[in-house]
Amino acid sequence: MRTIYLYVESNGILRKVALDMAYLSAHKKIRLFKNYFEDGLYLQYKSNSTGGSVENYYLTKDKVTSEDNDHYFFKFPFKLDQVFDVAV
Repeated sequence: MRTIYLYVESNGILRKVALDMAYLSAHKKIRLFKNYFEDGLYLQYKSNSTGGSVENYYLTKDKVTSEDNDHYFFKFPFKLDQVFDVAV
């Protein structure tokens, strides 16, 4: 299974955060450490509705489905083959 990254741009620098792929494949949810969450965090995906163009899915506080002491959990509304990876 390939690694999927979340991206965030700050001060002109693009940073990547790797997702917990074991949790994603087992539960179909994104599990993200609370320390890694920040405004502007997004996942790139290929949209079926717009002819396959690449769009950004932003992870915001209102998209948190649940949380525990250390993690935020987000719904993963895509198929794995829709996620678009860019080598940076």
